[in-house]
Amino acid sequence: MPPSVVPSAREPAPGEPGAPQPPVRLQALVRALSRVAHCGRAFLSAVHHLFFEDGLVVAGYVAFAALFALFPFLIVLLSIAGILGQSEAAQASIELGLELVPPEVAAVLRPVIAEILGGAPRGLLGLGIVVSLWFASSGMEAVRHVLDRAYGCPEPAHFLWARMQSLLLVVLVALAILIAMLALVGLPLAGRIAAWLGEHELFARDLWFWARYGLGLGLLFALTTTLHLVLPTVSLRLREVLPGTLLSVALWAIAAELYSAYLASLPTSYSLTYGSLAGIIVTLLFFYISAAIFILGAQFNGALRDERGKSTTSPACALETATPAPERREA
Repeated sequence: MPPSVVPSAREPAPGEPGAPQPPVRLQALVRALSRVAHCGRAFLSAVHHLFFEDGLVVAGYVAFAALFALFPFLIVLLSIAGILGQSEAAQASIELGLELVPPEVAAVLRPVIAEILGGAPRGLLGLGIVVSLWFASSGMEAVRHVLDRAYGCPEPAHFLWARMQSLLLVVLVALAILIAMLALVGLPLAGRIAAWLGEHELFARDLWFWARYGLGLGLLFALTTTLHLVLPTVSLRLREVLPGTLLSVALWAIAAELYSAYLASLPTSYSLTYGSLAGIIVTLLFFYISAAIFILGAQFNGALRDERGKSTTSPACALETATPAPERREA
């Protein structure tokens, strides 16, 4: 009687229990290449959304809302600072912010800010402050709209509830700015020491400028990260928002320098084209570029979440696990 033939067992596929494990170095290489591929696809997806969907249209809305909300926010900031007796800290934060934007934009904003500083309200009980809070929260709502779309968030439960959150966030951001400036109590003294050392050629004159510039970018990064964590209607972890915030702040710093260089290189003054509105146009265009960069960073984060969700079914990522992310709402 012929011997019975035992069918050979199927070899487990990579990633299945019992499958032979590749070398540790190969696993690390596969993970690294997988992350690079994820980032590349996420970045291309974010660029596609910005330029080929309605990203630039939304950027125009965000730019207008941000410029519309800027001066009411400064009024709120100065009002809170006046109550706390920290008007100098508020003025220092405003000056630090003006150093980050192109000089042409700062030249447009500075006279208006000087008028606000000269007539800053001293309390929060007036109707004007309530109106300023409402207008300032409109900028927060525009940013919330961008982040909710990028992260695939459901609609807020109620319009008034979302608006109340934005109103509270305006006050909290103003307080955070004041606290950050108060934490740097030695900044003015350090500036005077740096100036004295520079006059005696013991300190590079530009080093203090770059130190303040780095501090401003650090505060901008902290603010951007906070907006990504607080405004969306879904809970996000810090590691989920860091890639997009780092990308947006880095691109914003580069764009600010390139924008200033572009304005300086124009063969004729832009005032010849726009007349008395030239300063407003230059400022609004810069806000538009900034909004587009913010949208790019948010969409990059959202696309990365999608890539992590897809990685569980990708053969190249069978060696690592990922948590599926909710599907994003494309614009």
